[in-house]
Amino acid sequence: MKRLLTAGAICLLLAGCTDDGERRTPLPAVPTSGGEASALPLPSPSLPPVVVSDGCQGLITPAQVQKSTGLSVQASAGDGAAAVAQYGQAVQSLGLNAQARMCPFGNGGGDQVTIVALTFPDAAQSQKLWTTIKSLEAVGGVGEAALSDKSKTLLARRGKAIVAVYLVVAAAPEANHLSQLQSVANAALAKA
Repeated sequence: MKRLLTAGAICLLLAGCTDDGERRTPLPAVPTSGGEASALPLPSPSLPPVVVSDGCQGLITPAQVQKSTGLSVQASAGDGAAAVAQYGQAVQSLGLNAQARMCPFGNGGGDQVTIVALTFPDAAQSQKLWTTIKSLEAVGGVGEAALSDKSKTLLARRGKAIVAVYLVVAAAPEANHLSQLQSVANAALAKA
């Protein structure tokens, strides 16, 4: 008797949860096909798998990044193509058009290198975006023009391309990493 009351109470609660006004659709209390399992899958409490798509498109390899930085890194998993789309939209919001590529690398020790390349249809668009960058110091040794904080960020321009390199060296995040930033940017500019 106690089991019937519990099952009945659960059925009433479930029926109350599915009340959608005049189109009431009660949930069945027992399987309708002689106890067989439903063909519909049960909802999963786990997250869907990470989508991995290549936003780098051959711009720079892990070996080139390792050689340029001295850091043992590998390509990071994730949806690079989706991140690239965001860069393209940001450029379009400025009235410009560019092909964007993004290459994230990292390791378990916390070292990270991310390269973003924007390739414009012409050098005039590249120059227009370049003139909006104000917060970094001019440096030499890469491209036609380069700006950097000498520690974590370097932006370089050559012709119709702009490359941004973001570097985090876990052991010395605030140290001067200009030569590493320049080396990565030069490798990326060669294919941008």
